[in-house]
Amino acid sequence: MGIITFNNQSSEDIFVVEHPPEYEMAERNYNIVPIPGRNGDLTMDMGSYKNVNRSYPIAIGAINGNYVAMANAVSDWLHSASGYARLEDSYEPDYYKMAMYSEEKSIDNILQQAGRATITFNRMPQRFLKTGDLKTIIAGPQTLTNPTKYTALPIITVKGNGDGVLHVGDYTVTLTNIIGSIDLNCEIGDAYNGMTNLNMYVTVANRKFPKLVPGGNLISFTGSITSVEIVPKWWTI
Repeated sequence: MGIITFNNQSSEDIFVVEHPPEYEMAERNYNIVPIPGRNGDLTMDMGSYKNVNRSYPIAIGAINGNYVAMANAVSDWLHSASGYARLEDSYEPDYYKMAMYSEEKSIDNILQQAGRATITFNRMPQRFLKTGDLKTIIAGPQTLTNPTKYTALPIITVKGNGDGVLHVGDYTVTLTNIIGSIDLNCEIGDAYNGMTNLNMYVTVANRKFPKLVPGGNLISFTGSITSVEIVPKWWTI
């Protein structure tokens, strides 16, 4: 029997997962445009993937013979997060997903003593590798290898005092007035230290924050930068 962890809360003491979920694969986002007089549609790759649903069949026993208390416990667990939260399960132990629960659902009532349902999470298309949340500290030129076929958007902490230039593969970031450290969130394209916005001190070539492409990515820096910490955020579909 499997275990689900959603929003850092385990299902282990609430219900039993009856059998493994299907392996869902995300659909690529294409803009399909029919052209009059032309055979075949024009397709434009949007460079992204659509959300997918991940479903689990579950069985629940009444709490001290109380069916309603059991149903409430399941509902509280499912609605513990507002929006996306981390979803893990024992079937894919090396990965986690970002998911939300938003559907309407009924739980079968089996003689007021048990229940059965299928719960479905709407999740982002990525399967994030747990190893991608581990921090790599770089003190000099070093190649960081992306083990997947998908380009990752890391969180980079640049440490030092003064001005410097960071190179990540083909990407270049120029930083000024570093005082201790600057965080670069490459997914949202933002620079900060704690709650302080530091975008004014960061210039990225071609307005593109660094990405970690599949394979090797050479990391190097010059100037007053003393080290770099990278949380790579590896993912796959």
